[in-house]
Amino acid sequence: MATTGALAQRRTFTGLRPVHPRADLVDIANLIEVCFAPTLDAAGRSAIQEMRALGRARGIMWLTARLARALPPLYGFVWLEHGQLVGNVSLTPAERGGGWVIANVAVLPAHRRRGIARRLMQAALDFVARRHTFAVLQVEADNAAARALYTSLGFQEQRTFTTWRCPAYQRPALISLPLPPLRPLVPADVPGVTALAARVRPNARGGLGWLRPVSEEAFRPARFAALRYAFGGARAATWLLPGSDGQPVAALRLEMRIGGLARSFDALIAPEYAEQLAAPLIGFVLRRLAGREHVVVTEHPSDDEAMNAALREHSFRPERTLVHMIWNAGNDGHRTRRQGESD
Repeated sequence: MATTGALAQRRTFTGLRPVHPRADLVDIANLIEVCFAPTLDAAGRSAIQEMRALGRARGIMWLTARLARALPPLYGFVWLEHGQLVGNVSLTPAERGGGWVIANVAVLPAHRRRGIARRLMQAALDFVARRHTFAVLQVEADNAAARALYTSLGFQEQRTFTTWRCPAYQRPALISLPLPPLRPLVPADVPGVTALAARVRPNARGGLGWLRPVSEEAFRPARFAALRYAFGGARAATWLLPGSDGQPVAALRLEMRIGGLARSFDALIAPEYAEQLAAPLIGFVLRRLAGREHVVVTEHPSDDEAMNAALREHSFRPERTLVHMIWNAGNDGHRTRRQGESD
């Protein structure tokens, strides 16, 4: 009888509770699919299918998935209406710095404008605050309501990045531009490239990109790189353009994987050289990375007008524009709002 009563209580429960991975994973996958359908790419749809499969796993299959790290630690909160999961916020440990990544902030359309997203976010930030650390998130640049919510909770916008994609290689008009005299990076170049990156991509504004802070480690050649590449890892190469003083005024980092259809690059250019170098550098990238079966992708700060123009001229098209935001534990705005709610 007690078990029957507890089950009935769960079916009628309305409110906030921590996520229960085994019980909630399928419902969270369904929620994400409904709420983010317009922006889901192939990787996102695949991730949803994996979540469903893991959520339906039982017993030894679930344990095997956890031991194999197919299911990483899952933290967060859900909102239920009469036992139906209608809202979610996920928390995962950031790869560096000891902070937390907030993702999958979603509420079913029929339940929006009732403060559910705010309650979920406040619970997530309380979780982070108890650990005396920070939280980061990404939000679509044109999602004004979400940006306003996060700002009201004390998040600060760092920088906006656009993902650009050039489809399977078609020779653009500017491919005939003369190439700049780039040379491969050697270990002695690492401090100079790091200084250039810190200038054009400061960590206070999001660094190199999502969860990629500027550091010497980011540019230092990887050990056993060829072996890792042979076993499916990424192969990266950095090319430099030295200035008159020998220090780099531009750098390109190219990345590829065996069997991967997409190849990526990152361009760093001293602002005073941007107009002059943006187009030739992209021409260099395309000559080295593009092929009949490969697309080329880059994530670049949206406020770099010279690079934006050069990318368009080389047949790149913008795919997604995301604002990177950060929240620090002890943030006065969050603390004030929580006090105001209890008054």
